[in-house]
Amino acid sequence: MNKKFKISSVKELDEVAKAIAKMIPSNKIFTLNGELGSGKTTLIKQILEKFEIFDSSSPTFSIINNYMGGEVGEVLHIDGYRIEKEEEVENLGFIDYLKDEPLCFIEWPEKFLNFLPKKYVNISIIVEEQYRIITISI
Repeated sequence: MNKKFKISSVKELDEVAKAIAKMIPSNKIFTLNGELGSGKTTLIKQILEKFEIFDSSSPTFSIINNYMGGEVGEVLHIDGYRIEKEEEVENLGFIDYLKDEPLCFIEWPEKFLNFLPKKYVNISIIVEEQYRIITISI
């Protein structure tokens, strides 16, 4: 399944966030691909707000931020931008985090792919002039 959105402002992200939120809890792991500044973290914040998590922030330096959302339970927001080798993913205890099946959003997921279960949702954000093309693929 592929679903595509073409948005021109942050306000239009709400529709995308709602579509993704509806995919939860059937889907627990979401990977986000897109160039630096494309809006990955902003989209995740919008999704988390649908579950009344308002204190989310970018995990660029911490790599993993952990939140609790009443309706969705544990939520992991992971930023793999600074991860250089797959061994670093192992050292983070990533596999242990997944044992409890938390809701998980992974930015820059390239180094995490070998550790993910077969079922996950990929979200791609492509910047085209004043638009963002967001594609959700299962």
